[in-house]
Amino acid sequence: MANRRPRLAAAPTPAKARERAPDLRDAVRDAVEAMDWLQPSDQAMKALALRQAEEIEKAIDRAEELAELRRDLAGDEGAYRRLQKLEAMCEITKTVGWLGPQLQGVLRDLGGAPTARQAMKTDKPVGGRLAQLRAGAAGEHHS
Repeated sequence: MANRRPRLAAAPTPAKARERAPDLRDAVRDAVEAMDWLQPSDQAMKALALRQAEEIEKAIDRAEELAELRRDLAGDEGAYRRLQKLEAMCEITKTVGWLGPQLQGVLRDLGGAPTARQAMKTDKPVGGRLAQLRAGAAGEHHS
């Protein structure tokens, strides 16, 4: 038994680098450019959608830079404390969690969702029958 060699384990294969999702800035820009129904009065909402997509992508970029800095500054306590403060400002989950639903609302308001586009159809105006009933009820009270 003295001649037994220790078993060597195979070296782990490096994990495949996670593929990054498409850039939200490009996707939102393409989406709003395809909205041929937008009017000049919709430009502020369009700009807001583009800005929110930009902020979400910036949060992702900052998180990646933060991870790199964390690796580079290992062992430097002062720099690590500064890094922790920066980390608190770069919380991607909070940024996406906050801006994601807002961006969805802006795009919906621009007609960038199927339900919103359905409501834009001339044969089914927004509010439909309920709006007619309310208008009729409001007219009766003013008589």
